[in-house]
Amino acid sequence: MKHVECINYINLDCEKGMCALSKQIIPIDGNGSDACGHFQPAPVCGNCACFADADKHGIGTCKGFEKENWTYAKCGAFCCEHYKAARG
Repeated sequence: MKHVECINYINLDCEKGMCALSKQIIPIDGNGSDACGHFQPAPVCGNCACFADADKHGIGTCKGFEKENWTYAKCGAFCCEHYKAARG
C-alpha cells in the first residue's frame, strides 16, 4: 500500500501530498511513498464490495447500482451512496 491510497493523504500537486496526521510531505510514488502504520484505505471503487471483474488496467464493473457500469479501481468514492468498504 502507498500513502496516496490512504484516507489521511491530502494531495498537494502532481508529485506530492501531505499526511493529515503527521503533516509530513510525502511523494506520490518512489522512495518514501510506502504507507505508514496509520494507513486506512481511502474510499475508492477498488476498495468497494460492489466493484468486480477488474482487468489488468484496474478497470472493472460497479454492481452497486441498478444499471451496472464500468469504473476505474482508483476512482474516488467519497460521495458514492452505494459505497460499501470491502473487507479483505
